[in-house]
Amino acid sequence: MKTTRKLFVLAASAALGAAGLSACSVGGGSSDSAAAAANAVFGANEQLMPMRQKSHDAMKGKRIAFVPILYKGYKLTENWGTTMQRTFGNLGAEFKVYDSNFSSDRMISTINDLIARKAADVLVLQNQDLGLLDNAIDRAQKAGIYTVVLNMPSTRLGDAFVGVDVYGAAQSIAKRAVSDCNSRNAPKTISVIDGPGNDPASILWDQGIKDVVEKEGYKTLVAHSQFQNAQAQAAAESVLQQQQGKVCGFLVTFDLNSITVGQTVKAAEGRGQVAPGSVGVYTLDADADWCNALKQGTVTASAAYDVQGIGAAGAVAVQNLLTNGAKPGTAHSVGYVSSTVVDKANIDQTTIACYQSK
Repeated sequence: MKTTRKLFVLAASAALGAAGLSACSVGGGSSDSAAAAANAVFGANEQLMPMRQKSHDAMKGKRIAFVPILYKGYKLTENWGTTMQRTFGNLGAEFKVYDSNFSSDRMISTINDLIARKAADVLVLQNQDLGLLDNAIDRAQKAGIYTVVLNMPSTRLGDAFVGVDVYGAAQSIAKRAVSDCNSRNAPKTISVIDGPGNDPASILWDQGIKDVVEKEGYKTLVAHSQFQNAQAQAAAESVLQQQQGKVCGFLVTFDLNSITVGQTVKAAEGRGQVAPGSVGVYTLDADADWCNALKQGTVTASAAYDVQGIGAAGAVAVQNLLTNGAKPGTAHSVGYVSSTVVDKANIDQTTIACYQSK
């Protein structure tokens, strides 16, 4: 597994080096391309009203199944789902959400059932383990079902991936953390609290941070939270206890867990375990709850990214797949949305921060 992770990180790092929204295509040869062109809904020249009608006709009655890691009450995936529901509803397509509720077994069982029944034309998936979806994507494509993966890529590429450049975002927020630590001559120890550790977000997050902070002479301590608040809190408490004032900051993979970590730091300040303002809390993503915590002084800064843009791009990817004439599995695209570091100084002027679920 370690070898697989290293290879994935190296490959991802190379891909993520491109600036802005990047895309690549690999796959079928000239015969596949010719067949796709022949089956494509649109030609090089289209009249406005017929073009619109063709688009609606191509989407009408199509079945899109969204299988996220967690849905109900989770602003991130609810935002994606709401955006896609609006888009597909306007086009006459059927959109259904299948909540995995943090269970990989339930996710795979759901996907297997949808494939077996051919109950979807497109599967929109969220990956919670590096290789979890590989076989499912392969089976879906063999069954003639397109796959779109959001935000956490699989080693087996689906027809399209859309998400944030986690590695690049991690580097940006790590640079901010180092700058803050250096400005107050803090100890050169950074605590990284990721998710399961073997998921794409954690792998890229950890590597992006290490590639920045270790060059600056910082030591990293890595703990896994499974994206659960209780485990993130326990990890932060353990670090604060063991380091005895010798840790400069926490870099937590996602915003909700970072709020819990920030609360843990505040509690440690209250009992005199650490000096006020001596430990920063940094993260990835910035929903409305995180923005409230920022304004209250619980967290420090985040690499916010265009969450709603992922939902919109996912919906566009689905439409492209259903109109370009290519068969499932014959072409693969990768696209990244924007991210930027936010704190109290710019949070109210940053459009991609402080999003709601609807």
